[in-house]
Amino acid sequence: MKLPTQVYLLGLVSFLMDVASEMVYPLLPLFLTGLGAGAGVLGLVEGIAEATASLFKVVGGRVSDRVGRRKPLLLLGYGLPAFLRPILALAQSPAHVLLYRFLDRTGKGLRTAPRDALLAESVDKGALGRAYGLHRGLDTLGATVGPFLAFLLLPHLGIRGVFWASAVPAFLALLALLWVKEAKRQEIRPPLPPLRLAYLRALPASYRRFLFISGVFALALSSNAFLLLRLKELGLSQEQVTLAYTGYNLLYALLSYPLGSLADRVGLRRVVAWGFGLYALVYLGFALAQSALWGVALLLLYALYSAAFEGSSRAYLATLVPEATKATAIGLYHTVVGVLLLPASLVFGALWQAYGPGLAFGAGAGLALLALALFLLDGRRPRAYSGSGPTGL
Repeated sequence: MKLPTQVYLLGLVSFLMDVASEMVYPLLPLFLTGLGAGAGVLGLVEGIAEATASLFKVVGGRVSDRVGRRKPLLLLGYGLPAFLRPILALAQSPAHVLLYRFLDRTGKGLRTAPRDALLAESVDKGALGRAYGLHRGLDTLGATVGPFLAFLLLPHLGIRGVFWASAVPAFLALLALLWVKEAKRQEIRPPLPPLRLAYLRALPASYRRFLFISGVFALALSSNAFLLLRLKELGLSQEQVTLAYTGYNLLYALLSYPLGSLADRVGLRRVVAWGFGLYALVYLGFALAQSALWGVALLLLYALYSAAFEGSSRAYLATLVPEATKATAIGLYHTVVGVLLLPASLVFGALWQAYGPGLAFGAGAGLALLALALFLLDGRRPRAYSGSGPTGL
């Protein structure tokens, strides 16, 4: 079954924006270090940034469902990072970097749920895995090109010059977004229930259980910046770290669509479970790593986790929520998970600074295994599966 053009267009927009974002991201740990920041400050900056994105995901989803439109939120969400590049390029302190990351992640938060909802509305349920897999693949291909461009430009432009150059693909993403269309929705829609505890109770039990398990897993998550910092600690130069991150994103991009297609065949739940397990394995490996080569191998294994989990978990989530409040429910999921990234990153950074990376990564592996156990136990419950194909597990 051929995927609609809409999926490819949304993928192109994400590709270009990720080129822009990932030209910046692998340079931030070194940039912050040059401004006098340590691991604790890095954890604070990244934790606040990701929590901000997540808080605004439910806002973006809620507004999108209420007005019955997706594209206006996409234009705002992709426009903010494009126009705010000067804040980062001219930064003179960690506080300036924090301000940029806060505003940049606000844009990401506003666009994520409407984009995921629009993607889900563009395909049949039997092709959700492939659609999300393709989107994640194109998105991550941008995340491959971005750090590679940074690697090439860094010796000539310096870090601040790379930050300025990253504005070009960001504005190209905005231009590509103009070609994205959304189907006309009902002019008269039933009023949405207030976003309170009663709203959560009205959602399917399977969604609520997955939300809880995802919350446990979120406590195991830390910013990818810590993986890059760990590689630098294991002996890689900044240029080598950037190149290794390029390899991670390239492998992630190449594997996303095949693993999304596999998820449609063997069951989304099964591939999500594989993702939990792979994450635990990678973090345990980083806790024990003794060489740069070991660290690079683990980063590539982490790409397998990302490709298996990111697209499949989003596709699985889309099968659990009602159509009328799809963007709100998706946004709520991203918000809950992302808000927990703040304490997760703060604790991870504090553990690293006080006891070293071994304990920090070991704690993350343990929490990921707990999430996997809860997910497997939940799979024993009788459930109605709204997608097509085998449920797995």
